[in-house]
Amino acid sequence: MSAAAPAAPGLASSTLSMVRLASLRTLRGRKLRVAAIAAFVVILFPAVVALVGDDDPVGVVKSGIDWGFFRLLVFLLPLLFASGAIGEEVEARTLHFLAMRPVPRASIALGKYLVGTAASLAILWVGLLLLHGVGYAATPTLMIDQLGETARAGAAASLLLATYSAIALFWGTIVPEAGGMLTVVWLGFIEWFGMLLPGVLRFASMSHFARELGGLERAGWDPVELLGETVVRVPDVELWICATVVASEWLLVLALTLLIMHTAQLRFGKA
Repeated sequence: MSAAAPAAPGLASSTLSMVRLASLRTLRGRKLRVAAIAAFVVILFPAVVALVGDDDPVGVVKSGIDWGFFRLLVFLLPLLFASGAIGEEVEARTLHFLAMRPVPRASIALGKYLVGTAASLAILWVGLLLLHGVGYAATPTLMIDQLGETARAGAAASLLLATYSAIALFWGTIVPEAGGMLTVVWLGFIEWFGMLLPGVLRFASMSHFARELGGLERAGWDPVELLGETVVRVPDVELWICATVVASEWLLVLALTLLIMHTAQLRFGKA
């Protein structure tokens, strides 16, 4: 009686194997160093301002979080780590080798997503804590008192970063050769420009909801003065609704990406 063939690896074990492989590539590659340099540049200006003795360290730190993290790093890191994650495998022809193994194809995308998002979150939090420490270095009392506000902003930025990473991976899976370009277009027009729109149009941008969660001032032109009265064009939304909206888009886009990865034929052009 012949022995039964071993069962094919499940999604969890296959994803874990892909995580190990992607982790080694990330640690040895250039992306991590580029991301670290970008984070350093982001915190450099507010850190210098704080060190020269600014009278408003709270304002300096919040401004650094706003412009450096919510308007730059949360857009840059997914573009760097996630948009080309599938494309680089397709271009190098390594995806064909991985797909021929008896593992769920979705585990390839999921493993690379987890590693890329983890690397992005690590860069984000290290930079955020450095900004907080340097910004309040001259005022230890504020460093303790404002830690909760910084952590709140960091949690909101983390949720937004995970969502943007899923969006970047989605476009990189649909069109591997142009994932970066499509990610830039989507994040630039829908997310960046969208958070500046008036009224409920701003609800198209997950950045708007994340800024509300993080306790940041609204971007764009709200509130405005009209005939001597303050008019807020964007309706207020409960924080739990903001969190639900962003988390729902995150999970929906990630699930759709894994489904596409499981069924699509991925290749560059006619190759």
